Amino acid sequence: MKNLVVYMGIGLIRLVSFLPLPAAHALGALIGKVLWFTDSSRIAKINLRICYPNHSEEQIEYLARESLTALGKTFTEMGMSWMWPIPKVQKLITQVEGLEHLEKALEEKQGIILIAPHLGNWEVLNHFFRQYLYMTVMYKPAKIPALDKFIFSTRKRVEVGLVPADRSGVESLYALLAKKEVIAVLPDQEPGLKSGVFAPFFGQTALTGKLIGELANNTPAALLCCYAKRLDDGNYGVVVKPAHKDIRNTDEVAAATALNVSIEECINDCPEQYQWNYKRFRRQPEGRSNFYKK
Repeated sequence: MKNLVVYMGIGLIRLVSFLPLPAAHALGALIGKVLWFTDSSRIAKINLRICYPNHSEEQIEYLARESLTALGKTFTEMGMSWMWPIPKVQKLITQVEGLEHLEKALEEKQGIILIAPHLGNWEVLNHFFRQYLYMTVMYKPAKIPALDKFIFSTRKRVEVGLVPADRSGVESLYALLAKKEVIAVLPDQEPGLKSGVFAPFFGQTALTGKLIGELANNTPAALLCCYAKRLDDGNYGVVVKPAHKDIRNTDEVAAATALNVSIEECINDCPEQYQWNYKRFRRQPEGRSNFYKK
């Protein structure tokens, strides 16, 4: 039964890939409206109230609606990012901010740690960076073999290196940075308790991964934040900016705090495109939070 659902899902992605991007975005916006009537809207508003306490309720509701619309578009963009010819996808990237930071890091040849929060369409970043470099990302295999095979093949299509999201994968990242290569890490998912520390995120304590700080503190690699945001004309703008240097702080909390500040700066550029429906504050120092309880 699970395989049947997966094959149906893959089939839908293939069907959507035949749509022009404006039509796919319209479908994504419709999905976003449907998501408004699910628990995703409640979680998004809770997170936004925590992170933007000075916003009015009208502003919170606007951002929540827009973020779910953006999430819907991310779903319907899978056909484009995973199945369109790579040159066709790259033509959609019509604006680049901070390319000089990437070029400088490449010239220095000390390796690069790309920090990519769940903002805009992170799959588009794969298409952008393949024009300049070869990068490796951590990959958590899907539990259903058919789905895992499909996702794996789409990622390999854009020539991205993949390592497992476990101890062996972490060791691989260290080895790659020792060879001055490029890795990319998603920094804003809640880690396990042993893999994280509690640090402020938009003023609220959040369990934050230690991996980026540990990698940065043990290598001379450049630290660059990056994201691909949707532009008003339906195309994409890629932003590359230096992350805060204090991510290299030997104090784990200070490093995690600097990481979160870097993520906040990215989000504040286009907060309506952030994944606010994720329970980012689920764990607190005293245990599980009450933020998301109904």
